[in-house]
Amino acid sequence: MKYILFYTVNGLGLGHLTRCLSIARQLKKQDSSLVPLFFTASEGSHLLYQEGFAYYKVPSKTIAKESKLLKRDLAISYSEILTSIVNTYRPVALVVDTFPLGSMNDLLSVLGLPLKWKKFFIHREQMNMDKNKIETQNFYDYIIAPHSKGSAKIPVPIHKKEDLFWSNEILIREKTELQSREEIRKKLGVAEDENLLLVNLGGGGDKTTLENYKQIFDLILNSSSLLRQKKIRLFVPKPPLNALESIKEVFSKLPTSTILHTHFPLIELMSAFDYAISAAGYNTFHELLACGIPTIFIPKSRGYDDQYGRAKRAFDAKAALFLEEKQMQSGLIDSLKILLDRKAEMAQNATLFLKTDGAEQAARFLVEKIKS
Repeated sequence: MKYILFYTVNGLGLGHLTRCLSIARQLKKQDSSLVPLFFTASEGSHLLYQEGFAYYKVPSKTIAKESKLLKRDLAISYSEILTSIVNTYRPVALVVDTFPLGSMNDLLSVLGLPLKWKKFFIHREQMNMDKNKIETQNFYDYIIAPHSKGSAKIPVPIHKKEDLFWSNEILIREKTELQSREEIRKKLGVAEDENLLLVNLGGGGDKTTLENYKQIFDLILNSSSLLRQKKIRLFVPKPPLNALESIKEVFSKLPTSTILHTHFPLIELMSAFDYAISAAGYNTFHELLACGIPTIFIPKSRGYDDQYGRAKRAFDAKAALFLEEKQMQSGLIDSLKILLDRKAEMAQNATLFLKTDGAEQAARFLVEKIKS
């Protein structure tokens, strides 16, 4: 067996995990002799089991902080477990997403090992990359940008430019894998004449999420005439079990017609949606546009993730609308009305905005370089 080790470390969000999972799914199709194996801190690790991949789960920094594990001890355990995995399985390739040295420099324990393996870094566009972080990409043989060529700023060391591969955007499902709108709406119990509105502020979490949800729900529900006229029904992903009670309380006050649903990957349900109000995280942003869902994006502050820049590019291409958080009170309902009036135009522009075969292209690139 030839193993490919995927390193995914994000906590409540699913961005890193989903990109690597998407590539692993394509690898199974392209070369069955390559066996994906995951090292993950993601609290969504059960999704790997759901998709049939083996993984080693370590505590995320989120739960470590809550349970008072020392950061130093956590970093040491990451390094020791990684070293053990590498020495045991002798992978032919290492694939790392977003953090070239790991979330706590824990990858330093394996990056310099004298192994005959190829190392790939998935460089999603990031904010505030300093010179040191750019130079750490020198540890890798190849860099994969999960974007359409030229659509994002991907700083790499000067002599690594030839090793940069633009894969196009990476989605967890191909559009050919999705069920029809009619099939999904029937399963969800949505009438043909109802307009289903997704409201989703993502899984990463920040201090303003609760306030934003409450504000959005209040504004929409206070526009009762618009809801009745357009027959708008809400679809809201359920908050996770470990969500704050305050968020659960806000969700509990939604109308009984609201569909509260937990489903991964959400893209499997998207053809049922007519409109969306959403954060602009990598996964949800590209899934909504790929499925042609007219959307108001509300960029959230997510550390290295430039949600604002992502939403602004879609707005400039007339593929979506966007509001800053401070604009929601005055602008949300007017933006929703624009969305309702320009549905066909925005749906068409959205589907033309990006190329979505990134997982297939990235997997093909991995296979090619591993065998070269």
